[in-house]
Amino acid sequence: MDLSEQSERMQSFYGLKYDPFGALVDAMVFSGAGGRYEIAETIRHLLTYSPQDGLVIGPAGSGKRMLIQHVVKMLEDHWRIAWIDGSEIETHDEFLREIVGQLGLGLKVESDVELMTQQINQIVASRTEAGEAFLLVVQFADHLPEPILALAHQFRPSASLDHRLHQLWLIESEAAAAELHEDDWFNYPLLPLTDEDATLYLKDRLVAAGNVGDLPFAAKDISRLNQMSQGSLLSLNELARDYLIGSTFRTAEKTKGFPLTHVIAGVAALTIVTIALLYNLNENKDQVDTVEVPVSSAPLSNVQQKLADAAAKIDAKSQQTSPTQAPSTTDAEKAPGESEPEPSLNETSPQSDSTAPATEEVPDQPVQAQASEVAVVAESSVPMSKPTLLDRAEDAQFTMQLVGVRDRSKLDSVTKEFSAPEKVDIVETTYQGKPWFVLIYGQFNSKAEAEKALTELPKRFEGESPWIRSFRDVRETAVN
Repeated sequence: MDLSEQSERMQSFYGLKYDPFGALVDAMVFSGAGGRYEIAETIRHLLTYSPQDGLVIGPAGSGKRMLIQHVVKMLEDHWRIAWIDGSEIETHDEFLREIVGQLGLGLKVESDVELMTQQINQIVASRTEAGEAFLLVVQFADHLPEPILALAHQFRPSASLDHRLHQLWLIESEAAAAELHEDDWFNYPLLPLTDEDATLYLKDRLVAAGNVGDLPFAAKDISRLNQMSQGSLLSLNELARDYLIGSTFRTAEKTKGFPLTHVIAGVAALTIVTIALLYNLNENKDQVDTVEVPVSSAPLSNVQQKLADAAAKIDAKSQQTSPTQAPSTTDAEKAPGESEPEPSLNETSPQSDSTAPATEEVPDQPVQAQASEVAVVAESSVPMSKPTLLDRAEDAQFTMQLVGVRDRSKLDSVTKEFSAPEKVDIVETTYQGKPWFVLIYGQFNSKAEAEKALTELPKRFEGESPWIRSFRDVRETAVN
């Protein structure tokens, strides 16, 4: 029986419409396990608003291609996308021909590489100004020859970063990422799945395949499969399929009938054993009440002796102090000779008269009174900071995240473009251990309300789709 027949038998046994780990389900479902939903949304957002390009880093089988395919589905219709396999590109002509053809730039590929690069950048800038956007996805980018990598960098013209060919590279080696300047590239590492991630991932695949019942994996089996796959999505797919196929055949073998003679023999043996146990139980019933348990005379071990001594001390202490004779907490905790603490003037007794004059003196505490007055004066002289948008909003409310940058000063000029500054805030977060500043706008009770307010944004954000997030989500990522 080949793999396809085994897979069909497994689908029939579990009531599935499709192979949960086949190509058809690949196209149907994108699992957010391992934070991949958040990474996909971040990539989509930064492609629109950030001057940086993206590096998706992860070993073979970690799900880089599926992640970017999901990002592409999230992009709007005005995006033009070229997808190139870096392992199949060997010459400049091949690289440029793929870009020109897939993006529909209408250029004739010439042998002059520098001239072709300039023409591509000019057309992309012109059509971006007219409302289009362009993206180059390079799978196996770390397999590209060095001259082709150098050519790819020329599609980042410093004079028009907002009207350029955006790039997403999928790479397996972190060494390749280390050679790129982080101000130009934003890294998205795909970490191995945890056992919890693996559970969610398998559930997503099986639901897409038609499973409506419980997950056909025990928790310990998922942990073992994930450990064997080392957190790789591709390896987990293969191992999980083998597990379900094996379970199908094992269950089928268990359900086969036993010969009748074996069943009769088994019942007879069980009957004999049961009668013998009952006979012994009745014979010894009267001896149970009279049996004495001998006290062991073996010496106690060190651990047993320490436990016995501790129990004796606790028992002796409980006999010395009864509940009615227990000393008060105040007297027991007070050190010998320690005086009662003096009350602070800043604390108000519940019985104090709120109408008492503010200049009333406390004869016994002149030093404390002076200190209190100084504290009041100092406190009143400190200006109160104005609550920010993040301070005022409730967790359940929503805001628009408009742009994120490494350098906060780059957002200062942007904030001046808003007619209502109180609706704008800059929130500091971190990414890969370094500061990351995001610009948020508005305080809305629902996502629908936020979408209606898109017309309030400055002209530079016209036609864009900001990331609408809850304030709870923003606070969880903010630096306190």
